[in-house]
Amino acid sequence: MFWRQFYKFFLFLSIFSNFIFFSCSQRSNTLDNLEEGIAQVIKEAGPSVISISAKNNKQKTTKYGSGVIIGGGYVITTENLLQNVDEIVIKLQDGREIPDSSISMINCDFETDVSLIELKDKNLKPAKIAKQIKMGSLGIALGNTEYSVGLQATLGIVGSSWIGGVDFYDENLLILNVPCGLCLAGTPVFNTKSELIGLIEGRLKEDRDVVLLLPVTTCLKVSDILKKNGEVKRGWIGIKSPLETERFKERKGVEIEEVLEGSPAFKAGLLKGDLIVECNKVPIKNKVSLIKMISQYKNGTEITLTLIRDRKKIEKNVVVEEAKEIPRMRRCVDKSI
Repeated sequence: MFWRQFYKFFLFLSIFSNFIFFSCSQRSNTLDNLEEGIAQVIKEAGPSVISISAKNNKQKTTKYGSGVIIGGGYVITTENLLQNVDEIVIKLQDGREIPDSSISMINCDFETDVSLIELKDKNLKPAKIAKQIKMGSLGIALGNTEYSVGLQATLGIVGSSWIGGVDFYDENLLILNVPCGLCLAGTPVFNTKSELIGLIEGRLKEDRDVVLLLPVTTCLKVSDILKKNGEVKRGWIGIKSPLETERFKERKGVEIEEVLEGSPAFKAGLLKGDLIVECNKVPIKNKVSLIKMISQYKNGTEITLTLIRDRKKIEKNVVVEEAKEIPRMRRCVDKSI
């Protein structure tokens, strides 16, 4: 009886010891693999990451941020980093500095917060671009801080947000849960394959552990236009409508709350209280869908709006004009359409 109990205890002890050893071994291997994976991302993606010092010489202020090379001598970063500055200095990871005099062009788009910098040196290593962004995947932010020597890496989980997606060119922002670490504007974020998935826009005031990401798809879409035209122009017809509230959830269309005097809508005879239900025969679901449609039209384009007025359907032809930029109202759905 004694030997049987002893045998059972010995067997249990052996199994438990093996389990503990296996678990610790597996955990060690997992952490080692993670460490090696991050090192590989830094090695592959690091040369495409740049540090930016943005100076306002009149005010004697300097902002620090990052950016990423996308090929052909072009760099993308955020507009908020380059806003209100008169000189920038770019530093590469090999220590070379690119002064303001070696920059061919800087074009910015306020609405999407995307900036494109063209350098005279066309042979810099570009980042690989992610074809797909998976929610819940690991995001690795790579950048430089004012105090660090070399690249710093911060890990976070990529998620989606409701912010953005109002403009035709602008997609919903992503979020990255980062308890601490890099949050400088323009810091590029890569996936585990060393592919660029977005740029850090900044932290949320309400939640200091969350940063907003500009998706790489938005950055490339806007930068292509900035290359060709130097700016992104958006259509405007000059109406205001209420924000989407409970009383509008069941209704299809956009009710006009105000028609701005002298605007295209004013000239076309649109009135307060009109309900816009179609634009060029395409049904309008809500205010955001109308903003997206109107913003993509060029200056001088004539569109046909289908309205409901006094319970009757009527059509009005409106000639779209170019929207004016409103400082400090980025991605604001309360602006006039």
